[in-house]
Amino acid sequence: MSIFAELRRRNVFRVGVAYAVGAWLLLQLTEVLSELLTLPEKVGPIVVALVVIGLPITLILAWLYEMTPQGIMREKDVDRSQSITRQTGRKLDRTIIGVLAVAVAYLLVDKLVLRHSVDPVAQSATEVAQDAAPDSPASVAVLPFVNMSNDRENEYFSDGLTETLLHMLAQLPDLRVAARTSSFAFKGENTSVADIAATLGVEHILEGSVQKSGDRVRVTAQLIRAQDGFHIWSQNYTRPLEDIFAIQDEIATDVASALDTSLLSANDHMHRVETTSLGAYELYLKAIEQQAVFSYGSLAEAEDLFKQALAEDPAFIDAKLGLVRNLVKMNDTGLIDDEDLQRQSEPLIAEVRSRQPDNRLAEALELAVELRQQSVLMDPVQRDERISRLRSLMPLIPTESYLRQLLVNGLAGYMNRPEDALAVIEAGLLIDPLEPNLHASCGAVYMKMDRLEDALAAFTKANELDPRNPNHYSNLASISARMGDLRGKLNWYRKAAETDPEDHELAAFLAEQLYALGLAEEGDRWAQKVAILAPGSDVARKVELARSDAMGNDEQSLNLARQMIEDEVGDRRGAIGSAIYRYTTLMAEAGRSEEAVEYLVSREPNLLAFDQTFQSFLPIMMQWRTIGLMKDYLPAEEVLQNWEMFTVKMDGTGLPWKDEASNRAWDLVLRGETEEAARILIDEDFNRPLAVVPDLHQSLQEPMWREVAAVPEMAALITDREAEYQLARADIRQMLLEPEWNP
Repeated sequence: MSIFAELRRRNVFRVGVAYAVGAWLLLQLTEVLSELLTLPEKVGPIVVALVVIGLPITLILAWLYEMTPQGIMREKDVDRSQSITRQTGRKLDRTIIGVLAVAVAYLLVDKLVLRHSVDPVAQSATEVAQDAAPDSPASVAVLPFVNMSNDRENEYFSDGLTETLLHMLAQLPDLRVAARTSSFAFKGENTSVADIAATLGVEHILEGSVQKSGDRVRVTAQLIRAQDGFHIWSQNYTRPLEDIFAIQDEIATDVASALDTSLLSANDHMHRVETTSLGAYELYLKAIEQQAVFSYGSLAEAEDLFKQALAEDPAFIDAKLGLVRNLVKMNDTGLIDDEDLQRQSEPLIAEVRSRQPDNRLAEALELAVELRQQSVLMDPVQRDERISRLRSLMPLIPTESYLRQLLVNGLAGYMNRPEDALAVIEAGLLIDPLEPNLHASCGAVYMKMDRLEDALAAFTKANELDPRNPNHYSNLASISARMGDLRGKLNWYRKAAETDPEDHELAAFLAEQLYALGLAEEGDRWAQKVAILAPGSDVARKVELARSDAMGNDEQSLNLARQMIEDEVGDRRGAIGSAIYRYTTLMAEAGRSEEAVEYLVSREPNLLAFDQTFQSFLPIMMQWRTIGLMKDYLPAEEVLQNWEMFTVKMDGTGLPWKDEASNRAWDLVLRGETEEAARILIDEDFNRPLAVVPDLHQSLQEPMWREVAAVPEMAALITDREAEYQLARADIRQMLLEPEWNP
């Protein structure tokens, strides 16, 4: 008898078929139970291994043993005339048919029922994702490639390669890519692929490693399907270092192909690293590493590195755009003023736009720069058009979360459309759910909408994601104030200042808050830090003015304020605004209002042309205060006429300036409706906790508001607020004795 016939007689083939069908059902059951019971990820591979190992063992046992009426016996011990292998074979046939029937039933249920039954929460999330990126059926997160080089300083190279790939893939319209901040949040973390994918809301993970040695580089990359951990694609690239640009293109192409995503549709806009200079590229990678830190020191270092990269390759578009983004961030943090931002960024943007008119990032950065250039004075129609255009660009540059934050500021602030701002944030969080600044922007919008609990939750989330960022502590200070917690406000600001001890503006804010509480000696500690960190700066001079006020030295305050006006200090943290306010207030209290107007006119000859449009914010602030001074010596009708011309101009800016209770109250004061002005201030400004502006009641003692302060209900409220102020002052003085305030 042939070996084939003997295998058939002993039912080895039938056992093998039955085993295969049963094993398939077992694997399907394992997958279902793993999801239902949230079993560990390693369970699936273990079951597969056992199934594979079990097949040869089962076949060997089928060959060696036979089922008999007396039980299982060794085949060699069975009398062939008494063998029942044929009956056993028929039983196996029926078993196979039964198992196959179960398998077919399972397939039908899976196809017709399970695949059409969607978890409502998951379905909702999918619909939101489609709203943000309707043509993105595939999704991927690019995790930081591991630096396998001996030199840990090469970390910038592996991180830079990751970021380059991320931006290249993000330009594919058929692919949704998690943004940098969220992907890099898992750097160095021992988190499973499934957990990362679930957190970032993606279906696939691209990971790899980079080993740079001398003039050679080895890049390993693998694309993993998160659902089952299956490696869809993997590849090694070992090349000369100068081939790194070709390697990036190959990886992007291979990943797109593996995901069945077409690169053809992105050819017109696919932005690769456009340099052939390896030296320029490495400097660029070091620059974006520092830019991501987003601190005073790191932004200055990034600026220098971008400029070095451009010295190596003056045509390097990525370095030009990186430098522009860096300048916008430097302007955001106060390192450069608006004039410097415009002077340095506009030529860079113009160069890129001339070479690549359709470069979306260049256009978005151009809009961002324009919106930061005295947006309050821009024609409201043009400003709104720019904000709307930036919003239309965001789906095309979805991973640019910093530009998304600037857009949110424009929508919620200038356009007063907080609901639209929240929609933009929600779309961003689909791509960058772990970006702390998006959560912070969300908190700011909620606070504008008076949704304080939601704002607190958003600010807390931002702080949890990035506890090294002092801005998140500042946000928590702001929301604490709105909730009436003065101690919490000051403690959060202290933590902000301790987190970034080189930021003089944080120390300045603490000094000003303590001065506002009449705690001059306690405020001096923080004022001295400002003087050391930024001597002679606009903010330092503002702090000096606040200290003089706290000491009650009116003559010194008047001289300081006047000198700030003559030096035309900037308005960083309201420096020039504070100077104009204090100068005009002190002159009015001294009965010198007309003299003060003459001085302001000497600084701005067209100041009394109240219907004239100015190109800077300084004369507008001067005009506002000038009208208040005129109230002391001109007929009420003439003052009101000037005010009405001024308000027409303000209305023309499109800014919601009348949303501020004090502005509407001042309008009523000039119209002689003093009691109604008092009512607005009582219902809105004085309805907020003392922690927001501790010395608010004291501002009503200046001449411009004295009529309002004399309204009986307001006078009683001022008395009550002064008593509360003194209690708060004593409480804060006691708090400042605690150890955390005295390191």
